[in-house]
Amino acid sequence: MQQPPAISEPKVPRSFFWLAFAISFVLLAGASCGGVALLAGFGDLSLSDLQSNDPVWTPPPAPLPADITVPATVADGNVQPGRLQPGTQARNVAASRVNIRRTPGYLGKVDGDIVGQMEQGATVTILEWPQSADQLAWWYIRLDTPAGPVEGWVAESTASGVIILAPEQ
Repeated sequence: MQQPPAISEPKVPRSFFWLAFAISFVLLAGASCGGVALLAGFGDLSLSDLQSNDPVWTPPPAPLPADITVPATVADGNVQPGRLQPGTQARNVAASRVNIRRTPGYLGKVDGDIVGQMEQGATVTILEWPQSADQLAWWYIRLDTPAGPVEGWVAESTASGVIILAPEQ
């Protein structure tokens, strides 16, 4: 008896999908992990090289609910304990550096108006009662630095309501 002819499987063309996938994965992983930067000679790059000492962005002002009232003296009873007032310490509780300015306000100012920057968590001394400028309360402060004291104006909060200066506890 004769055997029936064998049925051969049709040839399926090979796909290079997985090979291309593997090569792409290796290239993307190398790029995202800094492999390309190392090959390009950026091995000595650090985070401090990328940080800027430029002035910090401040959002546009929002209207204050009421005018700023400043008590004439501390003895008249208008000042509550634990509040900002001249002679007390305050801390920068903002999540970033804050500009210290030569004059109160920030709208329409030139770069020369910035006399320094206060780091996050820095402690300052309040020197004067606040002034209102650009619909914000601005406190005259002194920041002691290794290079010497820096005096200037800092807003109590941003125009969007983020607190900058809080009483030191």
